[in-house]
Amino acid sequence: MKRRTLLIALLPAAAAGAAPATPELAQAVRERLQQPQWLRGDFTQSKKVPGFAKPLVSSGHFVAARGLGVIWRTQKPFASELRLTQNEIRASQGGQTAMRLDAAREPAVRLITTLMFSLLNGDVSGLAGLFELSGTTRGAGWQLSLVPKAGALQQVLQRVELEGDAFVRRIQLFEANGDESLIQLANPRTDGAPEPDLFQ
Repeated sequence: MKRRTLLIALLPAAAAGAAPATPELAQAVRERLQQPQWLRGDFTQSKKVPGFAKPLVSSGHFVAARGLGVIWRTQKPFASELRLTQNEIRASQGGQTAMRLDAAREPAVRLITTLMFSLLNGDVSGLAGLFELSGTTRGAGWQLSLVPKAGALQQVLQRVELEGDAFVRRIQLFEANGDESLIQLANPRTDGAPEPDLFQ
């Protein structure tokens, strides 16, 4: 369970709405979101841990490729990389693999990768399979609040809040152990050349 909590803590989330999710709300959010094949951007993550006076802050870049995976590259306070595909989660530092989890052996891997892909891509249908959704839309913007359905996810997450426009801009995670993570996504780019070799 500690390892699953650690992995979940590495992921993104944001601020929420009120009305229960309806097909109309899900459609309204989908209509506002771009759905690029490749999405690159920057992130800043601030994590509050009970007992620590100051939040732990990290920043870096991410790459999300629809159907292939997500790469989360932290630059500060130290360089590291988290690579997620449908079949595995791999963390590395200094070019060396620090952790590797195989979906065939760790059922939580599929859950975490599905969550990460859905969050970064704003895949409302994927999120609806894991959470009870509520939210609002206003102009080009939208907010969603996600409460985990009964199951393994409920043991590590209290709720997730998302906020965005044409892209997911803010993700906030409230973990069951009291930790809070705020991830802000900036400078989304969809015009870079595809790099399928990144996920091989």
